[in-house]
Amino acid sequence: MMRLPNCVMIGFAVIVGELISSTTVPVRSAFYGFMTGFLLLAASMVLNDYFDREIDAINEPKRPIPAGVIKPAEAFSFSFILGAFGFWFAANSGIAALIIAFVSVIIMISYNSGIKKTGLLGNAFVSTNVAIPFVYGGFVVASPTWSLGIFSLLAFLSSMGREIIKGIVDVPGDTAKGVKSVAATRGPAQAAKYGAGLFIAAVALSAAPLLLALVSNYYIPLVAICDIGFLLTAYSLLTNSSPRNAKRSKNYVLVWMTFGMLAFLIGAI
Repeated sequence: MMRLPNCVMIGFAVIVGELISSTTVPVRSAFYGFMTGFLLLAASMVLNDYFDREIDAINEPKRPIPAGVIKPAEAFSFSFILGAFGFWFAANSGIAALIIAFVSVIIMISYNSGIKKTGLLGNAFVSTNVAIPFVYGGFVVASPTWSLGIFSLLAFLSSMGREIIKGIVDVPGDTAKGVKSVAATRGPAQAAKYGAGLFIAAVALSAAPLLLALVSNYYIPLVAICDIGFLLTAYSLLTNSSPRNAKRSKNYVLVWMTFGMLAFLIGAI
C-alpha cells in the first residue's frame, strides 16, 4: 500500500533539493528531510487506497483493501500514523518545513477526498505534490535557487504527463465512479497526446539550466538519458495508446525522472 519505491524516490527528492540549494547539507537535515518525504507520501498512498477502494475493486482487485487483506478502517488508521510521524520530522526541520509539509498534506487530502474526480485538476494536485519535495529540501537548508525552481517545474510537467497516461489504464473504474480523467472523457488516444506533449515540454525545458549556466557540463550525460527516455516514451504513446502500453510507459517515466534528478544533483554540486 505504501508503494515503497515511490516513497524512497520522494525522500531522495528532498535530499536532492537540499544539495542543489546548499553545498553543505548536515546529515541530520538529510535524514529528517528524507523521512518527511518518505512518510508523508506513504500516508498519501495508503489514504488513496482507502478512498479508492471501490474503484480499485474494478481496476486493481488484488490490492489489499478490495482483496480483503486489510480493512478500510485499518488503512485509514495506518495513514494517520504515517502522517503523524512525517509531521514530527518536518516540525524538527524548522517552521518553513512544517508549513510546506502542512500544505502538502492539505493538497493530498483534498485530492483523495474529491478533487481526483475532476480529472486534470486532480492530476495537477498530484503533480504539485511531486514537485513540492524539492522546494521543501531547499527551504530546509537555505532557500530555493533558480536551478531548483526549474527542476521543480520539470518534475511537475513529468508527473502531470504520467498522471494523465495512468488514466488510460484506469478507464473502467474511473468511468464507473465518475472520475473525469482525460482518458475517460476524451478517449485514450487524446490522453496519450496530452501526456506525450507534457513529456516533450519537459525535455525542452531541461535545456534551460545549461543555457542559464546554472549547472556544470556533468549535467549533460544523465539529462541526455532522461530526455531520450521521455522522447521514446512520448513516441510510444502516440503510436500505441493501449492500456497495456500506458501501464508500461508510466513505469518507465519513473526511471526517466530518476535520471533527471541525478542529472541536476551531479550538475549542481
